[in-house]
Amino acid sequence: MVIAVVTPEVEATAAAEPKDKKAEATAWVQRCFSQLGYYKGPIDGKANDETWTAHWYFKNEHGMKAYGDFLAEPVQKKLRALCKDLPVAKPEPPAPPPEAVEAEAAGAEAAEPATGPDAPEADTTEASETGVTAALAPPAESAPPIEEEAPVPLTRLEIDCLPEDLIGILRKAHGDSVRARACASGCLPSPDGLNQIQLDDLQSRYGVVWCRNCVQIEGHLSLADVRKIESEGHFDLCTMPPRHLPRPGSGNGNVVKSFTRIRELYRALPAAAESPGDIAVIIGNSAYENLPTAETARNDAGAMYFFLTEHLGYRQDNIIDVRNAKRADLERLFGPVPGSDGELARLVRAQPGGRVIVYYSGLGATNSSHSDNYLLPVDAEPYREERGGYPLSTLYDNLAKLNAKSVLLLLESEYGRDHGSYVLPPNLPETTSSVLPPAPLSTVTVLAAADRGQRTLIDTSYDIGLFTRYLIEGLAGSADLYPVATAMAWSIALRSTLTPLPW
Repeated sequence: MVIAVVTPEVEATAAAEPKDKKAEATAWVQRCFSQLGYYKGPIDGKANDETWTAHWYFKNEHGMKAYGDFLAEPVQKKLRALCKDLPVAKPEPPAPPPEAVEAEAAGAEAAEPATGPDAPEADTTEASETGVTAALAPPAESAPPIEEEAPVPLTRLEIDCLPEDLIGILRKAHGDSVRARACASGCLPSPDGLNQIQLDDLQSRYGVVWCRNCVQIEGHLSLADVRKIESEGHFDLCTMPPRHLPRPGSGNGNVVKSFTRIRELYRALPAAAESPGDIAVIIGNSAYENLPTAETARNDAGAMYFFLTEHLGYRQDNIIDVRNAKRADLERLFGPVPGSDGELARLVRAQPGGRVIVYYSGLGATNSSHSDNYLLPVDAEPYREERGGYPLSTLYDNLAKLNAKSVLLLLESEYGRDHGSYVLPPNLPETTSSVLPPAPLSTVTVLAAADRGQRTLIDTSYDIGLFTRYLIEGLAGSADLYPVATAMAWSIALRSTLTPLPW
């Protein structure tokens, strides 16, 4: 009797087909990046743009900026430490030289036993003993385990918690798998000049909690500095602001500088492929004839133009770039009345099925009855919105009728009755009319910087609107990071028009 011992290694080698080891290693990296929350693409073993983007975030957050290749051994070692439960494919032994293969084939042919009725009976004793010995032999002593580094905590964005209402929206859209930590209840410093009755009224209407115990400071600090001081000192900072605060960049002698630093948010990431069918309209209204200057509108429009053309693949000949638009310009672009066509509609008809972005930075307003909101052209007059403004209701109606795959409307504007350079802290709503569509629009998603009379704010790091800064940062990749991830984009859209973002 012959006992044939077939080990798993032999069986796998016999049945294996030639594999692309680099593709196999890349697929494993994609699975690991996906497990860590960096990668959302297909596990196909191809080094696509999404894989390189995931590697860029991974190496920057784990102190490995010097390694440009995710297959480099130090990067692989770190990934193996973080993704212990993912099986790593064993590398195949190197192929023997052709001379060795020919010699082995010749030896096997010579050693093959003869078959047939005249063939002598094979002596199986030696084979039997060899097989039994191999089967009963003790297993080889395994090598000592290699000590692996402890996993690094997964911290992506500079936030460690989310509001409870946002977590609820994320769980409604994505199930109970959303595990973000809820932020503790915060407080706001009460503005000077308001009595207790007024403070209680604001608290009851808006749910504001006024700070009672905090360390008071004077002047302004950046959010990063405030957080650093609070975390290292284990206390809360606050200042008792005056009744009105000047907005940074206006009314206090500061000059809004260049917007080109915004490129820092996306220049290291892979740019999107060119999208020949996508169309954009960019409007920056800053030089008003009868109203205060919109301080960041020029920088906002320039930053958005560079971002779309340099990073998102929009062709320059598919972008309508208008600065200091008058009412006639807005009517020419979008149509003068609901249901009418404008230049944008004709451009979309020439390239149907594309995506459309409409970006507006400038002043807005609401009428005295709070029944409608308007974009204000540079030739508008104060408190004459019905006569000189362009109604948002008309814009919504005409955008919804475009023959486009999707329309994303971005509004870096405020809609109060006053356009002065001061903010009433803590920037609570001053009117009742919302700028968002009263009902969801099938193909239109609206994101707005301010609503119901709130004031837009300036990001002093990049000298553009705060909304525009985080909009660009999110579209460049930060919206896909933990703990917000892609669900943040969905939740923002859900809060605005109850429809998902178009991409």
